[in-house]
Amino acid sequence: MESIECQDNLTRTKIIATVGPACASKEKLRALVVAGVNVFRLNFAHGQHDWLEQIVLRIREISVELNQPIGILGDLAGPKIRLGILPDEGVECHQGQRFIFVKGEVPFDGVHLSSTYEHLVDDLKPGDKILLADGAVGMEVVEKPGDSELVCEVKRPGTIRSKQGINLPGAKLQTPAMTEKDRDDLAWGLKQKLNFFGLSFVRHAKDLIELRVHIEQLNPGYVPKLIAKIEKPEAIQEMNAITKACDCVMIARGDLGVETDISWLPVLQKQLIRHCNERRVPVITATQMLDSMQYQQFPTRAEANDVANAVLDGTDAVMLSGETAVGNYPLETVEMMSRIILHSEGSVPRRKNIDWKTDSKNRALVVTEAVTLGACTVADELNADLMVVCTESGRTALAVSRQRSQIPLLALSNSAHTARTMCLYWGVMPVHTPVVEQSPEEILNFAISWGTGKGLVKPGSRIVLISDSKWGAEGHDLMMVHVVP
Repeated sequence: MESIECQDNLTRTKIIATVGPACASKEKLRALVVAGVNVFRLNFAHGQHDWLEQIVLRIREISVELNQPIGILGDLAGPKIRLGILPDEGVECHQGQRFIFVKGEVPFDGVHLSSTYEHLVDDLKPGDKILLADGAVGMEVVEKPGDSELVCEVKRPGTIRSKQGINLPGAKLQTPAMTEKDRDDLAWGLKQKLNFFGLSFVRHAKDLIELRVHIEQLNPGYVPKLIAKIEKPEAIQEMNAITKACDCVMIARGDLGVETDISWLPVLQKQLIRHCNERRVPVITATQMLDSMQYQQFPTRAEANDVANAVLDGTDAVMLSGETAVGNYPLETVEMMSRIILHSEGSVPRRKNIDWKTDSKNRALVVTEAVTLGACTVADELNADLMVVCTESGRTALAVSRQRSQIPLLALSNSAHTARTMCLYWGVMPVHTPVVEQSPEEILNFAISWGTGKGLVKPGSRIVLISDSKWGAEGHDLMMVHVVP
């Protein structure tokens, strides 16, 4: 079996790029990987399955050609609530003006509005807020004269357009966790062996549990990682249960910044990142990170600070959306993201005294936990050039990743799926190879050859290996220090 290695780019914080028309060709996708992309996101809200299948094929071909794992995330659209059809020029909403939301689809007559959510009128009451156009326009329900109408008054003026999203902060909605379209997209994605699935508008842990049960019923022959997208205030209250039910968290700041008071968003981001770090759940920071680079080749100072602060806060990955999907400069955006990450990571502190939560499902066996802790300490004290870990599930790599050591970490796995999922783990350079089934000496020889080819090791370099002695069943119980002759 041929080994599949990681990229030469040594950013420890991982980069996720959304695929769209701006980067769909094989040449452009390849260029993004070389520039630093670790995982590609397929947004199921856009693109038909036949088009997406071509994208998957191209990514897999690039993975073989570059000899490195590349993760693929299928992002389920979820029950997004949208406006009905409005005039092409949009509708200007003036301060104090009143509109009436009605059930069903109705042509716009200057007053009546419709939505894609059939229970909108049922679920809202006077005093509830309705936010439109990503929160740029705000209305308040002032009257509910019957069972089929809501009278709303404009509190924040602006222009609304057809099919724009509707946010209903604080309202208890009857929307399901998954739509029929989500189920179709999930079945297709499982056939493609996608590595991650993102669930939009998660409110409760049961949303993720239901998704996992649905996957098991489809019996795909592998276990994809589930990403809980945090976009609703209800999810903030349920984070303990949600992080136990998911494999990864995405802080989706677009809808979250509309559903909550935007002035709280920076603090919420920091709290959520720390919460995930403590529970060893990889966390992604997403939405508008380098948004201005959709239209220009250089970010704003605020955007550069935003990326850097996410890195310093401890995010495992940062995500690009429109910047790579439809922007004018997808490659330049990824290159800029990599530069900002590289300049920021040197200030990420090594974690020694963080309050790790013992109930994390991502904890490895107790012996492995102790050995990885000791190995990181030894590697730091010896100023090692490379750490090497063998892992079947990826949990041992996470045990090392959580400590945020600045020493490069090579993670070897005989599972292609595990290697691809580790593309999301901070500081982990995954390699798919059968050498993990061999002796520690052969694993070391492989690591020396790999590290020499990447320019990471040379004669005199110290390598710290975490492996299994085969003496017992308590996990990885062997830590070796090797000096390259």
